[in-house]
Amino acid sequence: MFFGVEDLKTDEIFLKLTKTCEEQPEKRWLPAYYLDICLVDGTTIGKCDLRIGHNDKTYIGGNIGYGIDEPYRGHHYAAKACKLLFQQAKKHG
Repeated sequence: MFFGVEDLKTDEIFLKLTKTCEEQPEKRWLPAYYLDICLVDGTTIGKCDLRIGHNDKTYIGGNIGYGIDEPYRGHHYAAKACKLLFQQAKKHG
């Protein structure tokens, strides 16, 4: 079950859903959101993902992944995106 992401925004950035993936136990994949990190003007500046749940793969790799395009680094956009992803994770309990 996936929830909407329309509320994942600040005065500087918003997260735009690119896809979701259902759980695939045979591959040990958890349900996941894949999102673009965008400036409020719509410019895509990076990507992030959120894996829901826990298994041996998240024990090592964690539940959140992110990357910021080089020209936009140094502005704490990844930290801001992670705070928004935490809001999304809380929807799952």
